[in-house]
Amino acid sequence: MEIARFIRAAVPLSLAVCCAGALPAGAQETFAPRGGMDCSGWEREYEDAAMPAVGQTWTLDFGSNTPIGPGPFVATIAFATASQATIAVTQGPPGTQGLTQDITYTSTRLRPCQYAVTWHEPKTGLFVTQVEDFAEHRAYDTIVDPAKGTMIHMTATFFRSR
Repeated sequence: MEIARFIRAAVPLSLAVCCAGALPAGAQETFAPRGGMDCSGWEREYEDAAMPAVGQTWTLDFGSNTPIGPGPFVATIAFATASQATIAVTQGPPGTQGLTQDITYTSTRLRPCQYAVTWHEPKTGLFVTQVEDFAEHRAYDTIVDPAKGTMIHMTATFFRSR
């Protein structure tokens, strides 16, 4: 009986210590993105950080028939400063196409080339958390609509606009 109690306590603790993400002494973290983008210049400790996309416009292609509605849904996000951006829907379900909003956002670096970005949309009232992965060219959105009491998740292809 004592052995079983020991195993129930020791196994989860061992897994937690083993998988906590600490690198062994002398090991270096390497990052080789499949998307081909070199993120080595963006290496910083985990902290609130300015988006590497400041001064750039990126396109989000959510595909067709999203939880927002039928048809293609494509938007751009133009990062003006480290806390200001403009979102514009270039293709979308009825009532969304052409919608443009200036937002104030915060960003937190999660790992090289990946940032969590949060904002509130003043016109729609939506609260958005978006994980932007610049190496994999993917964006993952969680959108909360407090007026409807709903939350939806969407995934987009994320690429720099030309």
